[in-house]
Amino acid sequence: MSDLDVTLWKDFRIGDLFQIEKGTRLTKQHMIPGSIPFVGASAKNNGITAFIGNDSCLHPAGSITVSYNGSVGEAFYQNREFWASDDVNVLIPFQPISMNSMLFILPVLKSIGRRYGYNNKWRQATMLNDCIILPSTSQGEPDWEYMDSYMQRTMKSAVSVINELQDVELGQHSMDLSSWRSFLIQDLFVVTKGTRLTRANMIEGTTPFVGATLENNGITAYVGNTEHIHPGGVMTVAYNGQKAMGKAFWQPKPFWASDDVNVLYPKFELTREIALFLQPLFWEASKPFSYDDKWGKEAMERTPIMLPTDPQGEPDWQWMQQYIERALKDADRMVEACRQLL
Repeated sequence: MSDLDVTLWKDFRIGDLFQIEKGTRLTKQHMIPGSIPFVGASAKNNGITAFIGNDSCLHPAGSITVSYNGSVGEAFYQNREFWASDDVNVLIPFQPISMNSMLFILPVLKSIGRRYGYNNKWRQATMLNDCIILPSTSQGEPDWEYMDSYMQRTMKSAVSVINELQDVELGQHSMDLSSWRSFLIQDLFVVTKGTRLTRANMIEGTTPFVGATLENNGITAYVGNTEHIHPGGVMTVAYNGQKAMGKAFWQPKPFWASDDVNVLYPKFELTREIALFLQPLFWEASKPFSYDDKWGKEAMERTPIMLPTDPQGEPDWQWMQQYIERALKDADRMVEACRQLL
């Protein structure tokens, strides 16, 4: 998406563009069930916190609601009649403004709202005199046409991206589990226990130190110690740690594994893609174990994991490789689609 040209933007007083009305208090006990949106000080669901039948204090469609209390500065466009709570100010335009132009204004209002908070509420009188910076015409008036066309392009781009994301989601590759069978981990890997290395004995360096963690590929430090280095191209699985037990990672370069981690040397050609396929299977296989019943070396060796098989009944490594290759391509498409919204 192209950047905004802000060279012709200028300040406009909110009170010159909008009539500002304070919302009206309505307690839960006085709400009548119905279909009218009740807009409160919420950052979600377009600010709507309930649907009511009360209709004595409604505001017109085509207005903007801005929380001045609670979720201060949260702004939403309301496309139908609604009731606003007493934590919300309602901005009603003095002249007709398109929905697209109003949507353009919302993030500008939210930006101004960041100045305020629970102890410094964005009250009606203050909001009237605050200024928002908007595109302007050569006559110095708000350039509603520019804002409308910009949002039209933005919405069109968003729809295109959403459609692409849906295509990726619908294209996810289903698995036929009928040919899957269990294999003992010891038949697939040589399991080796990691080596204890305390913080006090760590030497500063560039070698990854893999511990019992859920994040950062298991790396918790970088060390210069060299006595117990494992080669790249293997997997690590945490067998200890209340939250990390069963968390598996592919290690592409030499590393030191802590004594809370088992290192798995493959008895087959292990690629990054196959390792990514196996990672959640190790997580699932660890569930019978707990912090008090650790998934130690011997227990891990005897644990089965389910894998797809080829016609000979052996693990179908080629199918796993191709499955992850397709999944990674889909992920790249999703990331690229999301970038288009930025």
